[in-house]
Amino acid sequence: MPPAALIPRGTDVAGTWFAQTSAGDAIVLAWQVPGPDPFRLEHGVVVWRRFTDGGAPWRPVFGETYDASGTPVLGITATTQDVTGDGSEDALVFAETGGSGSCGVYSVLDLAAGTTVYRRSVCDTQIAPSTQPVGLSLTQAVYAPGDAHCCPSAIRETVLTFGGDGDWHTASSTTSPT
Repeated sequence: MPPAALIPRGTDVAGTWFAQTSAGDAIVLAWQVPGPDPFRLEHGVVVWRRFTDGGAPWRPVFGETYDASGTPVLGITATTQDVTGDGSEDALVFAETGGSGSCGVYSVLDLAAGTTVYRRSVCDTQIAPSTQPVGLSLTQAVYAPGDAHCCPSAIRETVLTFGGDGDWHTASSTTSPT
């Protein structure tokens, strides 16, 4: 099935990522409504998962829309990798809202369950999958009073792991001067 058949009508595919989960293969698609103003486009994410129960083989298990009337989203990117530690690939989705601090919203989608297990709006922060330990690696600018936006005093590296209690826990955190 072509990716364009898996997104809302009247939208364009903006990204496609594939994953293997404990519940079946998954496809993560980013979409956007076409238009002339990149700051006023509606964007979204939809996750389809393969089922083998005799029903429709591919079914949507998650969807989210980033409404253009709120904080505008300029683009959506994703990475698929196990970040929850359950041995099943998840999607780390970044909805970029722009600005000089590379602002946006990071979400972790548990693709097997079709749920969001992490969401954080950030500026001056990058979040990526961590492999040792499995989780999320956050790199944040740390500003002291008087620091210019270009020049933070330090960088904080934090690794979060997903616990059996459904919460994220700090596995390590270090701050280094720049």
